[in-house]
Amino acid sequence: MGKSKKVEYYHKKKCASGILAAVLALGLLFAGAVPANAAFNSLLRDIPKLSGVSEIILLQSLDDGSVIFNQNDTLRTAPASLTKIVTAILAMEHCENLSEVVTVKPECVTMLYGTNSANAGIKIGEELTVEQLLYCLLVPSGNDAATVLADYAAGSQEAFVERMNEFAQRLGLEDTRFMNVHGLDEEGHYTTARDIAAITRYALGAEFKGSALFEKIIGTLTYEIPQTNKNNKRTLLNTNRMLNRGYRDYYCAEVSGGKTGNTSAAGDCIMAKASRGGFNYLCVVMRGDKVVLPPQTYEVNTAFVDAKALLEWSFEHIKLRQVADREKAVGEVPVELARNADHVQLIPKEDLVAFVPEGIDSKSVLVEVIPALTPEKVVAPVYKGQPMGAARILFAGEEFARVELVAADNVSRSAVLFLVSLAKQAVRTSLVQALLFAVLFAAGIYLIVLLLQQRGKRRERQLRILPTSVAEKNKRR
Repeated sequence: MGKSKKVEYYHKKKCASGILAAVLALGLLFAGAVPANAAFNSLLRDIPKLSGVSEIILLQSLDDGSVIFNQNDTLRTAPASLTKIVTAILAMEHCENLSEVVTVKPECVTMLYGTNSANAGIKIGEELTVEQLLYCLLVPSGNDAATVLADYAAGSQEAFVERMNEFAQRLGLEDTRFMNVHGLDEEGHYTTARDIAAITRYALGAEFKGSALFEKIIGTLTYEIPQTNKNNKRTLLNTNRMLNRGYRDYYCAEVSGGKTGNTSAAGDCIMAKASRGGFNYLCVVMRGDKVVLPPQTYEVNTAFVDAKALLEWSFEHIKLRQVADREKAVGEVPVELARNADHVQLIPKEDLVAFVPEGIDSKSVLVEVIPALTPEKVVAPVYKGQPMGAARILFAGEEFARVELVAADNVSRSAVLFLVSLAKQAVRTSLVQALLFAVLFAAGIYLIVLLLQQRGKRRERQLRILPTSVAEKNKRR
């Protein structure tokens, strides 16, 4: 694609993304609903250096997991060499001795012939330590290092791929499936930006014993491998240009590590970790492209450009603020059988602090009770601090956090209303209904018998009175 076509492509993408944003904004306005896990996406248009070309983005806080921006983060896509993050994790989990020397098998090299893929210059029969292979895997993104580590750790490529898919299941990643260990395009080999973020958080987390080494390697700009039995001393250069001061369009001083990827199906991809002011961020950009972005006259990698733009804008405009106050009620729920109240107020269980846009005030944030998670009514007694549901925190109509709700006060129960309620409940039971029917039936029989007895007595009185009446009539005659 020539430069003029690249510019035309860029402008078409920019226009299409603007129309799409307008349609989505109108849809949200009239529908009154937002996508699940939406963050501050309405502010994406405020980021001047964002290319608008990369299709998938995710910016997340590594400190509390909150999502700052997301676009198509659940869209399944080819992961390219972001696959190697999992390869590195499993290699470290299954290789206890990182100083162990591995002899490279012929098939681990020859299987990549003709793929025109990135490699670390590993040769058949070369002897390298597991740690050196991990640097070859993550710094220059060597596919040859991936195949060697997989074979060493699991005995075969197929067995290692099985472990990769088991790992995805272990993390609960339903939108990730692996078909190879290096990330070359292959049918059925896919993931999402959200899953890549989850995988990276695991790799950096305390649960993973190799987290310190992983973080060190992905932050290494250059790595030197001493002379081996098959190679002279060589220096590996990191493919992550956000670490390299020589690339002014991409370099970001706050980026401390990452992993890149590129295939025809995946486009340009980057996972980048960055920190500023004691706060840590994770940015994933996928399906980027190489285009000319005016006013430049040369092609740039939009995955790098967009990752840098997202991070630098957020450093300046996203701040940590309190968005929920446990002293302020956000709703109420009716209470039945209460003695002195007919409802209980709902308050946040605890103060909630979150990353929000700079200059935010109370009018910009809406705390909305979630009906599906909150009861329509409760029965007394209710105790202060009792869980009562949840609320979503909204900014510009987009949910960016949730908070648990609890009862603000105690609500005591009315003994009289409680006894009446028990009586009503008892009447509804089958046994009590049967007994009540029996009583009513017996009462009915008793009334019938009583009426019959009274009728019989009236007849007896009439028979006793009749002779007297006849005698009187005879005397008169």
